This record gives sequence, structure tokens and C-alpha cells, in this order.
Amino acid sequence: MSDKVSLSEILNSDKGLFVNKQVLKPNYTLKGINEILHRNDEIRTYFEYLKDIFCGVSPSNIFVYGKPGLGKTIITKWVLEEIKKEAENRDIKLCVIDINCDGSETAHAILQDINEGLPSPKNEKKRNIVNSKAKQIKYFEYLVNNYEGIILIVLDEFDKAVNPEIINKIIRTESVLSNQYPCVICITNELQLRDRFPPHLKSTLCENTLIINPYNAEQLIDIVKARMEMALKPDATAKIVAPLCAALAAQEHGDARRAIDLLKVSGEIAELRGKVCIEEQDVIDAKEKIEVDRVIEVVKTLPIQSKTALLACIYIFDSGNGNTTNNIYNAYRMLCDAIGIDTLTQRRMTDLLGELDQLGIIEGTIVFQGRYGRKKQITKITSKEHALETLYQDFRLKTIAYIPSNNFFNTSVIRW
Repeated sequence: MSDKVSLSEILNSDKGLFVNKQVLKPNYTLKGINEILHRNDEIRTYFEYLKDIFCGVSPSNIFVYGKPGLGKTIITKWVLEEIKKEAENRDIKLCVIDINCDGSETAHAILQDINEGLPSPKNEKKRNIVNSKAKQIKYFEYLVNNYEGIILIVLDEFDKAVNPEIINKIIRTESVLSNQYPCVICITNELQLRDRFPPHLKSTLCENTLIINPYNAEQLIDIVKARMEMALKPDATAKIVAPLCAALAAQEHGDARRAIDLLKVSGEIAELRGKVCIEEQDVIDAKEKIEVDRVIEVVKTLPIQSKTALLACIYIFDSGNGNTTNNIYNAYRMLCDAIGIDTLTQRRMTDLLGELDQLGIIEGTIVFQGRYGRKKQITKITSKEHALETLYQDFRLKTIAYIPSNNFFNTSVIRW
């Protein structure tokens, strides 16, 4: 009989590799602007855009673009902390309001958060306005008109806002006391976001643009090593670990968050294996685990139409019949019939495939076929087996899991 597992034995063991795992978690916040590595040019540009504050003038609006994990939010946070400190030193009135549009995506919710952050004239008690965008706008105008300083409004993840045109009202509201307009700083992953704005908003924005570029492998090595020193015991990593975490992250989007996550998960895997040092294989296995976990999480949250389009991709991909959107659409239509949902047009289904591509679930490429034009083909489905298993967990798709997949792309087969 094997010995019983003892929690106290595990807790009292000195075999752990971590001394502070918190610094490897996504929600860890750097302690100051000096801890931000390899972003001096971006920080300098940010300061240049905001220096008008110290002349008593509201700066131009700013759009900050970049893929996830490149430091858009943390750079903005600490740049504004420096700006606030200097404004206080110079006795300049400055109000900074920070809103994440992933949690406050409607125009009403955004205005409500802004109004809560704006100072009340003569310390009035804030008004409680419920479910009225028009009243929120009126209250916003009242608060702006009665503030004599400069207002900066940060809208993080602005692409998640249901109605991004709300900024048109914000930036057009001039304060009676200061004769200044609020400045908006919009942070987004979507480089084409501005293209969706109507012409009148584009002409009004007069914005500066700050693009946060991906880190290269050498920069990521420095970032990983800095976190290693804080998170892990000395000699807890082989020399290959930092360069490998950096190289794997650089291959994708130059994502610092990805590199740090690889370090954390590889350390957890090494601990489970009873090792005293993280090695190359632990990092490779961590990459696979992160990829599988991400695919499962994303697929779970997809709407049913996207799930059906992905299932059609998988069926066609496995069939060897040509991974073109035409073939995928034929399978998609049959799947929609089978589970009893509306069938979208081929163009709309192609848009769904584009969204799956952006999420990293599938990869596609355009193939040119001479006088036959060009076609889009699916070249990869990430963690296909795990994606398929997750799809079948949806009660609507579970009903067809037992039907041979070739029924959905071979029209000569008699359907159930």
C-alpha cells in the first residue's frame, strides 16, 4: 500500500521553485515607470503629446494601438502618474479618469463612469441617474462646465465599446470655466478601429497616434530575466529557459505577457515533475498546455454560429477535399440544417472565419489560381482535437457528434 499524501509535507517542502509567483501573473502591476523595459521611445512620445497640459491647454486626443501584451495599458498608467505628479507640483488642476470599456461598454455606462470620476462643483453630492443616456449627457455637460481644470479620459479596450461615437459628444463639450475640451485617450487592439468611425467624427478627433510595436526576442529576454529574478529561486532555471520563452513569444506577436506566462507555466510543470530546475522540455510542454487551454477557453465562449463554422472547418480539414471557403460553406449549411439554426450567407460565414483567424483558432491564406481567380484556404486549426471535443460539449452540437463527419461534405451520402 502506498503512503498517504500529506498536505503538510507538500507545504513544508523546500523543493518549490518559486519565491514570488505573483509577479508572473497577468494582473501583476509594475511599481513605477522605471520598471517598464524597452519602451523609452513610446514614453517620450507620450510625454510630447501631453506636454500642453503644462501650458494650461488641453492636449489633442490620443489613440494608442497595439496587440495584446505589448504594454499599452501599463505605459499609459505610469505616464499619467508622472503627468499627475508634475501637475500637482505646478499647481495645475488636472482630472484623470480611467475606464475599461470591456466592463462598461454601453454609452450610458461609459458616461456614468466618467460622471462619477469628474469633480462635483462645491462638493455637491453626486446625482444618481439610472438608464437615461440623455440625462447622463446633460449631467456630464454640467460637471464639465463647472470644472476649471483639464480633463483626461482614458478609454481602455475602446474597441469593446458598443457605440464608440460617444466620444464625439465628449470631445465637443467645452467647459465654460476653463474654455477647454476634454481629451480622450483611446487604447485599442484594433488597428482599423478609426476606419469604422463616421466622417464627422474623424474630422473632429484631431488625434495623435501612438503605435506600440511588438517586442523582439532580445527585448523579451531582458523582460523574462527581470521577472525571473523576482519570481524564482537562484539557479532555478537552465540557461536556455529565458531565450526559449522569449523566442517562442517573439514568433507569435512579440507579446511580453505570453513570454512571462510561459515562464510561469514551465515552472509549475517542473515543480510537478519534482525538478529543482526548469529545463527546455518544461518550456516546450508549457507552450502546448497554454495553447490547448486558450483554445478550449475561446471555443467555449463562441456563439453558436461561430462554433458551427469552426466545426465545418474541422470536418473539411479532415476530409482532404480542399479546405476552401466554398467547401466549408457547404458543410456549414448542412450542419445548420442538422442542428436547426438559421443559415447565414456565405459572406457572413466568411466574416466569422476571419474572426476565428484573428482569435488564433484557425489560420488561412489566399491562394491564387490564375484565370480561376483566388480562393481562401484554411491551412491550420489550432489544437484541433481539443477544439472538436470542446465543440461537442455544446448541447446543440452534441446531438450530431455520432454522425459521420463525411455526411456534411459529401452530398452523395444520404443524410440521416
